[in-house]
Amino acid sequence: MESVDLQPESEVSPAPIARSRPTVQMNLSDLGTLLLSLVLALVIWLIAVNQENPLIKEQFTEAIPVTIVGLGEGLQPVQDLSKESVTLELRAPRTSWESMKSDDFRAVLDLTGMGPGEHDVAVRVTRRDPQVSVLTVQRPELTVILDRLVEKEVPVQVEIMDGTAYGYDWQAPIITPVTVTVSGPESQVQQVTKARAEIFLRSAKSQVERTQTLVAVDGQNRPIDGVTVAPPGRVQVVVPVEQWPGRKEVAVRVKLSGPPADGYRLSAVRSEPSTVVLQGDPDTLSQVPGYIETEPLDLSDATADVRKRVALLLPQGVTADMDFVMATAGVSPIEGGITVSEPLIVRGLGAGLSADTALAEVDVILSGPMPLLESLNEDDVFTILDLTGLVQGTHSVEPTPLYPEGIRIEGVIPETVEVVIKTQDPEANGSLPMLPDVKATVTSVLTGTSTITATGS
Repeated sequence: MESVDLQPESEVSPAPIARSRPTVQMNLSDLGTLLLSLVLALVIWLIAVNQENPLIKEQFTEAIPVTIVGLGEGLQPVQDLSKESVTLELRAPRTSWESMKSDDFRAVLDLTGMGPGEHDVAVRVTRRDPQVSVLTVQRPELTVILDRLVEKEVPVQVEIMDGTAYGYDWQAPIITPVTVTVSGPESQVQQVTKARAEIFLRSAKSQVERTQTLVAVDGQNRPIDGVTVAPPGRVQVVVPVEQWPGRKEVAVRVKLSGPPADGYRLSAVRSEPSTVVLQGDPDTLSQVPGYIETEPLDLSDATADVRKRVALLLPQGVTADMDFVMATAGVSPIEGGITVSEPLIVRGLGAGLSADTALAEVDVILSGPMPLLESLNEDDVFTILDLTGLVQGTHSVEPTPLYPEGIRIEGVIPETVEVVIKTQDPEANGSLPMLPDVKATVTSVLTGTSTITATGS
């Protein structure tokens, strides 16, 4: 029988088992290093991002209006919720803050399922940008009082706030409509007793017609909030105005005598006051025309406005609320115009130069009061050609008129003058004489003279 040598199992595969353990340990070590590297890279990236676009915690300055949803049918808030708003404390990246606006948020007050009574309702805020966090809401809850929506009919009342002119009375206003419907929360509508409108007559002397807005008020004329007057919410008012018996308002007509001075005219006449109220027998007043005259206001040789207290010329048996009025007659100079021919005066011509013009004089058109125009003499108006700084050559220069105060220049013909400047030749014969360089100061008064001092270059 053959013998077989058997090897112990420990000697069959010791090497593979011994080699596999270091490989597994090395792979786990590499995985840990990789994960650590990823974590560190993420941390570094977050730090870099936060430095470039940091998170900022701040109060948002714009108020967010509150939107009402879920209001039950037939209910209405007693208070005016349309004016409610909230402010927010936010945390957001800097880039989000730079573009943030109130439209990015919505504050909602959900009244779903709520009936009449007082309710504390949480304000729910939503945001458009997911990077923005709402930290706090100022006034996170609002107290809402709901009431049944009702309506009722109330009378219209017109209140006259002032009066008519003296000698007149107003009669009972005629209003359309006489009643209106008001609606709102039941507790508020119950307080309303009328719809009121205010009318101002402002010293009227004839019928007053107005269209005024109505306001729902209580018994003490206090406006009731939350109550609406049915459209159009306005009332048409006619207030008759009548004159007292035995009284009549007429215009004041100022009587004039004598003409103003030559060259002057009457420009206006006025009376203060412009109307007066006459009192007397109705039959006598009916014979009075629509005006009453004054004693004459004398304008003889007037050269300025005339102002004087004058008496009213009242008919027999008629009196007035005043016996005198202040009369003013405006007296103005008669305006006219003239054209004068003025020689040209050269100013500012450089040394050693001569100037030649195609024109010796220009026409100057003047306007103003006739007395002043008629008093002008040849020394009152001058026309200057300013050649300061001009060199040799041909130039187009605008003449500059100098004239007395109170006169207006309407134009100069021609508007420009051609001037030829050249070197002065003392030996040349037949050349035009050089005009002096004039440094002028003109002083003019109605009765004075004008002076020009000239110095040659």
